[in-house]
Amino acid sequence: MTAPFVLPNLSDEVLTAKFFRALGDPTRLRILQAVLDEEKNVSELVALTGSPQGRVSSHLACLRWCGYVTSRREGRRVYYRVTDSRVRELLALAASLVRDHTDRIRSCTIIDRRARLPRRARIPRTRSARNLDTPSGARYGGGTSEKTGR
Repeated sequence: MTAPFVLPNLSDEVLTAKFFRALGDPTRLRILQAVLDEEKNVSELVALTGSPQGRVSSHLACLRWCGYVTSRREGRRVYYRVTDSRVRELLALAASLVRDHTDRIRSCTIIDRRARLPRRARIPRTRSARNLDTPSGARYGGGTSEKTGR
């Protein structure tokens, strides 16, 4: 699949991080495991993952876009499978690393920190909310002093 547009100036590090973020979701990993040996359609993957059809389709779009899976249409159904043997190798290597470092990975709190925050807590505060933290918003130059009215 060829991208309809190109994002210029992405470093190798940024592209590699983006590549690994595609593997950063447990549902996407379950989907990849499910289609390693035989192709499956969305309905079969919904049953296997227990996720809603829309979510499975979104994950498949991500996996397909990033080149982890390919698809073929048969009538009204679309079947997905892993066609690049390096994906199998990558997942096997990851499983081996996880086995060897389970305790360290389990105890890592840095990666989980952002995931634990409620969505609202991740949204940057607005300027007016920040003004409440400083006396009369002086830091931002827009507030008035209660004492002087300026």
